[in-house]
Amino acid sequence: MSESLQLSGELVQKLQDILVEHDERCHDPLVTVQYMSAISGYLLGCQPIPAAKREEFLEQLAAFMRHVHDDVERQQREQQAAPVQQEPPQEAFGVWRPGDP
Repeated sequence: MSESLQLSGELVQKLQDILVEHDERCHDPLVTVQYMSAISGYLLGCQPIPAAKREEFLEQLAAFMRHVHDDVERQQREQQAAPVQQEPPQEAFGVWRPGDP
C-alpha cells in the first residue's frame, strides 16, 4: 500500500459531494460509506493480479480502515474531554460606592 496518504476534511467532503450528485441518499454519511466500500471492492476486484494477492490486499485495506477509524474516534474523544478554554479575565474599570450591589 501507499506510504503516505493525504486525507483531509476537504477531500472527504468533495468525494461525498460527487456521490450526492449520483445518489441524493449520500447526504447520509453512512450511505456514502457504503458507496466508498463498494467502489474500493470494485476497483480491487478489477485488478489483474492473482486472487491470493487481491485477498491479501483486501485484508490490509480492512486493517487500514480500522486503524483510521480508531484514530479519528480517539481524536474526537480527546477533543470532547479537553477542558473548555475560558476567556482570560479582562481588565475592568469602574467606580464602586458603598451600597452598590
